[in-house]
Amino acid sequence: MTFKEHIMQEKIDLHSAKRPYETAAFIIFAIMFIQQMAYWGLQVFRFVKNGWMTLNLPSTPAFVIRIISIDASKWLYVILGFLGLVLWYFIIYLLVFNYCQKKGYAKWVWTTLIAFGPATILFIPTYLIYAVYVFRPYVFRFIRRGVEEYKAFHVAHEFEEEVATETNEVDEKTE
Repeated sequence: MTFKEHIMQEKIDLHSAKRPYETAAFIIFAIMFIQQMAYWGLQVFRFVKNGWMTLNLPSTPAFVIRIISIDASKWLYVILGFLGLVLWYFIIYLLVFNYCQKKGYAKWVWTTLIAFGPATILFIPTYLIYAVYVFRPYVFRFIRRGVEEYKAFHVAHEFEEEVATETNEVDEKTE
């Protein structure tokens, strides 16, 4: 498929009524991305005019802000920060969008959530929630194997900790 065919297929998918949340997530992603690029453009203009760059936009990844903050008056760090942002979106494309597209998951929802969502949900980073979601078959297979091994373990075997606990409970009951 050519790039144009991919765009047309994505347009058809977004217009379909099967997944309206995908369309909403795409719109949110597009708005946030355009806002971020417009803010970059504004800050580069101010950098040329004033010689100083700041990027405290909440949707800018923290490591990009740290790169620019090394020396916000030098072009080198501004360019490295922009290259870091390009790398950020490339990694998100590879690990989130592309993977979700191949597996049939909600690609725009996850991409928007990882790229522009909150840093944490209930104190859990969003990328960890995504990793558990993506690798849930393997996680649950691992948990199931652990439960099966636990059940298959010889029940007559007593652990030292259990013996010590039972002895303490018996001593408390006799007193």
